Amino acid sequence: MRLLLTIIDWEYPDDGKIPRAERWDLSSDTMDQLMPLYLSFANGIIIEMKAEGDSEDALKLIRSLALGAGSCTQIDTLADEDKERLWLYEEDYDCYRQGNGPDAAYIFINSKPRPDLFR
Repeated sequence: MRLLLTIIDWEYPDDGKIPRAERWDLSSDTMDQLMPLYLSFANGIIIEMKAEGDSEDALKLIRSLALGAGSCTQIDTLADEDKERLWLYEEDYDCYRQGNGPDAAYIFINSKPRPDLFR
């Protein structure tokens, strides 16, 4: 169960560049990467996240973290100004919002597994 995550946390980069996507392997026996991911949601340090999973199980896990630990709500339609403002927005990705107002965080999850990204 693997995820490819692009995460902007704490603040947007001063250089204006989108951070590089990182691979997270959650299939190890120790699942040692699960706790930092859980805490990122629970502590509200994420500003934006884009997630790709290698399987339905990986996507189910990231959704459950967003909805559970992150207390996010799924957003059916983003306003056009939000689409333009958000760095990681992708058309046809599921969108989740953590919090409300100008400090809300946004999580974008590709609803289709992408095993090709992990070869």
